Amino acid sequence: MVLPHRHAWRDAVAMPDRPFPAVDALIRRVQRVAASRPDPMHILAQTISMTGEIGADPYAVLGVLVEGAVLTIVQHIPAEQQMETAVTLVRLLEERLKARGVPGGDAGQGG
Repeated sequence: MVLPHRHAWRDAVAMPDRPFPAVDALIRRVQRVAASRPDPMHILAQTISMTGEIGADPYAVLGVLVEGAVLTIVQHIPAEQQMETAVTLVRLLEERLKARGVPGGDAGQGG
């Protein structure tokens, strides 16, 4: 069933092209607020990089990072993509270890 159109699009009233100072001021304010907010990923990366400087136990840091990765996969990745994401994460870790010259970075491949 097709509903009849009362007004065709050609009958629409054109908006005048004029400035709206209040809208422009609101846009500028929102942009300033957004620009002043720190990037959460940057904060996380900085926090992780500072753990050695503050004397955090490196094994505890690794445990927290692994648990964070697991929780992120389980809680935020759709179930049908979790396995592929986990495999990709392990491969990425292996590649990064090899790139940094860590021997045995292929632990997921049987040693």
